[in-house]
Amino acid sequence: MSDISRERRLEILHSLGSTTCAACGKSKRPKMSHCRACYYALPPKMRSALYQGFGDGYEEAFEDSLKFLSDKRAA
Repeated sequence: MSDISRERRLEILHSLGSTTCAACGKSKRPKMSHCRACYYALPPKMRSALYQGFGDGYEEAFEDSLKFLSDKRAA
């Protein structure tokens, strides 16, 4: 079981329905994890992990993608 709190899971779900990319703040399509630029900045395996169902690993994959993108911007 993941250590992601219920509150954070709800935030992630809200982000999925949002039109703002949680990684960069740019516009994105609802039901997409990230904007196109952020999505394609992820390694292929990380992009694939974002297709897991909510409650079946999506939340963890999303958190991993945010960390990767944040680390990439900081470098």
